[in-house]
Amino acid sequence: MSLLIAASSFTFSVTPEAAHAPGASGIQSAINVIAVYTLLSCTAGFLLGGAVWAIGGHLNSPHTAVAGKAGMAVAVGVAFLVGAAAAILQFAYGLG
Repeated sequence: MSLLIAASSFTFSVTPEAAHAPGASGIQSAINVIAVYTLLSCTAGFLLGGAVWAIGGHLNSPHTAVAGKAGMAVAVGVAFLVGAAAAILQFAYGLG
């Protein structure tokens, strides 16, 4: 019984420190590069969605216009997630 009482007083502690992890700076650089390419892709997708929306409106094709609007919305949503990813993960880590 005394073993259970002693074990219950032990607490786990997780303190992530990038300075102590080998290769962390390289991984951080790779993540930043992926984020840049993702944001560039979102910009291209947003512009293409706007062009599709304009062409669909000009040709009286409501399906094409809606597809262009949806493409623009997806591009904005992905850009939001790329920008908010660190804050969302930090919030989730703080909950624990």
